[in-house]
Amino acid sequence: MQPDAILALFEELVADLRDALDGLEDWGLSGLKDGQYNHDLVADELLIAPLLERGFSVLTEESGVTQPEPGSGTDGNGLTVVIDPVDGSTNASHGLPWYASSLCVVDAHGPWVSLVTNLALGDTFRAVRGNGVEADVATFAPSAVTDLSDALLAFSGLPPSHGGWRQYRTYGAAALDMCAVAAGTFDAFVDVDGVHGQGAHGVWDYLGALLVCSEAGAVVADANGLDLVPLDHASRRAPIAAATPELMNDVIAMIETWRLQK
Repeated sequence: MQPDAILALFEELVADLRDALDGLEDWGLSGLKDGQYNHDLVADELLIAPLLERGFSVLTEESGVTQPEPGSGTDGNGLTVVIDPVDGSTNASHGLPWYASSLCVVDAHGPWVSLVTNLALGDTFRAVRGNGVEADVATFAPSAVTDLSDALLAFSGLPPSHGGWRQYRTYGAAALDMCAVAAGTFDAFVDVDGVHGQGAHGVWDYLGALLVCSEAGAVVADANGLDLVPLDHASRRAPIAAATPELMNDVIAMIETWRLQK
């Protein structure tokens, strides 16, 4: 499949998901797994099957890695789609319109094609490796902020102390937080759990947004210097994103200062 066809497929699946969620009455916990909501299960079931039928392997938060059946289509031969069906599930359960679906095709060279859509508002980010990014938002470009003292940061987790930023927010959906860095809404994003550990995020949380950021010209790294594309369900990472290399250096220095405070 060509990138345009993949993006069209992703948009069709996400449109179907938004329709399904519009009719969902119970947005509470599923009771099957800690932190899992009914809308997570609805989204997971709806998104996986069509991709498997086309021959893609699929990695999701809820189901792990699923391989296509023999005789499935050949569109996805050798390709894996990494999906977070609903990133920001708790936000969704409380009616906070900051939750998304993130889908990213990974080939032998890494993230290739991705789509991140705010399921509440419809804002969509599309990226293709080497071909840039498109977004359904009013403005789209990373900010020019180079100094932490001028920066509006987005955090996942609670910062251990003030790091010298201008202001910060904690919105609870890494895919959208990172896309907001690409769009210039936030100046940087930091997974605080990476300060004293591997981080809180599975690859499904951030991979689609990683490609959006990279193609937009923002800088992305792991707080511990680890590979950000581990295609397994158990690995956790600490993604950080910044509008400029200079700001990324400031963010890394802030993290190192926090580590010394332990």
